Amino acid sequence: MTCATAQINTDRVLAIGRNALYFEDYVLSIQYFNDVIGVKPYLAEPYLYRSIAKIYLEDYLGASQDATACLERNPFITTAHQVRGIARQNMREYDAAIEDFEAGLKDQPENRTFLRALAVTYALKEEYAKADSCFQHFIYLCPNEPSAYLNRAQMKMELGDSVQALELLDKVIALDKSSSFAFALRGMLLEQQGKHAEALADMNMAIRLDPEQPTFYINRALIRYNLEDLANAVADYDQALEYDPNSTVGHYNRGLLRAQVGDRNRAIDDFTAVIAQEPDNTFAIYNRAILRDEVGELEGAIEDYTLVYEQHPNYFPVLYARSEARRKLGQNKQSDDDYKLAFAVQNRVKSEHEAREKARKAALERGDTLANVQPEEDAELTDDERTRKESERNIRKFNRLMTSGVGDESQRYSSELRGRVQDKKGNAELQPLFVLTYYEKTDETRQLIYFEKNLSDFNRAALLSRRLKCVCQEPMLTQAQVRAHFASIDDYSRFIGLNGGNAISYFGRSLDYMLVQDYQSAIADLNDVLLRKDNFILAYFNRAVLRFRQLEVDEKAGMASVRNSDSDEELKNTALKAIGSQQAASVQGNGISIRLNTGTMTAQESARLESEHLARVRRLECELAVRDLEKVIELDPQFVYAYYNKAFIAAKLNDLDAAYDDFSRAIQLYPNFAEAYYNRGLILLRQGKTKAGIADLSKAGELGLAQAYSVLKRAQE
Repeated sequence: MTCATAQINTDRVLAIGRNALYFEDYVLSIQYFNDVIGVKPYLAEPYLYRSIAKIYLEDYLGASQDATACLERNPFITTAHQVRGIARQNMREYDAAIEDFEAGLKDQPENRTFLRALAVTYALKEEYAKADSCFQHFIYLCPNEPSAYLNRAQMKMELGDSVQALELLDKVIALDKSSSFAFALRGMLLEQQGKHAEALADMNMAIRLDPEQPTFYINRALIRYNLEDLANAVADYDQALEYDPNSTVGHYNRGLLRAQVGDRNRAIDDFTAVIAQEPDNTFAIYNRAILRDEVGELEGAIEDYTLVYEQHPNYFPVLYARSEARRKLGQNKQSDDDYKLAFAVQNRVKSEHEAREKARKAALERGDTLANVQPEEDAELTDDERTRKESERNIRKFNRLMTSGVGDESQRYSSELRGRVQDKKGNAELQPLFVLTYYEKTDETRQLIYFEKNLSDFNRAALLSRRLKCVCQEPMLTQAQVRAHFASIDDYSRFIGLNGGNAISYFGRSLDYMLVQDYQSAIADLNDVLLRKDNFILAYFNRAVLRFRQLEVDEKAGMASVRNSDSDEELKNTALKAIGSQQAASVQGNGISIRLNTGTMTAQESARLESEHLARVRRLECELAVRDLEKVIELDPQFVYAYYNKAFIAAKLNDLDAAYDDFSRAIQLYPNFAEAYYNRGLILLRQGKTKAGIADLSKAGELGLAQAYSVLKRAQE
């Protein structure tokens, strides 16, 4: 880090770590929390935040330990029980997870997050009666909450109650027509009932809503296969593997279909891809053996047949196949030995099967339990079986397509606890603010950076060591990049300390601070830039973005603070005047934090005043950001991103008319501005102007913004 551990301002470092956590820079956030813990190990809060970061990094053990450390320091932080419960659930420590969720419910009896998590944990533990009771209570408390019905439907599916599962999924879809998961589950239930056309319609809808979910394509391919649409089934497997190149189900099933249409060599490639990931997958090995045999790779086929026989010594067909392969190679003695062994195994298996059947009949006559006389895995299969579950190990099903679960074993129940808890975004969120930075996402299909004269002139002057870009989709930095920016902060700080600094050095350091999520320091540096050069248009632009981002983070953290700097005096004075006689202000560190004095108020009055106060602070902070953007427009009326960002802030403040006007101005300046069309389309939909909104979304999709089509489909329903 950039400062001596013993000298850090722990409140500020904790706030910066929280910023990094909010913007999903989990590794970076942990570094900040480590620094706070190193100085003040008795604080509970940094352990809580670090446990949340570790959850997202799938370090469940570490998350559980940190949540425990948090509770040891402050047993009244209920959220720590939630985080530890999630970690324990993922580690399959179900009893311990239940203890945490019940502890949370003891403190907050109607907390839907704890109640739902408890129900899911009981279901994962296969205590279905308790799970069902929790789900029903959840539904009673939240009758319009789709996830309650969805999770209960998943449990009913596990119990084989397809009738009730379908009813529950119908309810989910009635409440939330954007639930791709519900459409996918209902599609698979309908497929199991042989209703292929209805199943296909549901799976099509699931893919429209979530076009990057590989399991949806895998399961739609199965439906198309059953409809004898082999070409499109293969195309679905191709698409699934594009999104998830390591999908063993995708490779396996595509291999089967390729073999079926005679594309043997590429089928071998698919089975080889499966075996590379799962060396003990005898299904893939056996299929590859047969194909190698057919294309004349006899030695490879024999090796594969041998591996299958070692795993399934009762499966005599593999011995007959190996015998024939050896005969083709002229290995007559080995071929004869295999044939004799196969014949002997066949007779033994037949005798054992007859003995089991005889025992079964005798048990039935006596009325005894059949527990000890069920057929073994090599029992005869019905001819109409065409699929198998991924977990089934019966070698006789080697040539059957596999179905793919909508989630893996740890994700059998869709969970709002996954993803960013602090800002769970839906499919119809506004495209974000544009910001000046060094980085852009490189894995996007669209790589469009719109021309902006001021930015172009600045880059041409080569005042910084890297070229600046204006983007609305930023990548997460690597650890090496984070270290480089900390080092750059130190370099700029030394230069400023020795020479007093100039506008460019402060501007360069502000970019570094921004990239390590220290927005307060970045804003302070931009203030210094503008004291030295009051017409620096790029500094005004980025300061507006950072002010809004800092407000976003503070709101999510439940803070009501107004940042303190020389240029913010007007805001402080306005805020202090606004809060009136019932509130008190205290200045702490680098910021002014405004609190309600609620000692003589009822809880309801206190909550109302706090809400009003937060709304005022939000408006004031947004006004400062908008003022910066208006200064940008004053300096250059052609600066297209300023109109876009101004519109974005207006939309967030629910001033839809102002948002519409500024998005329209951005489109007027740049007619191919896909993000502006997309956001204006959402504004129009919110205003009830569906036809115009659809037109804008269509244009955004045409310009390459693929997610516009998902929203467009739903708008047209």
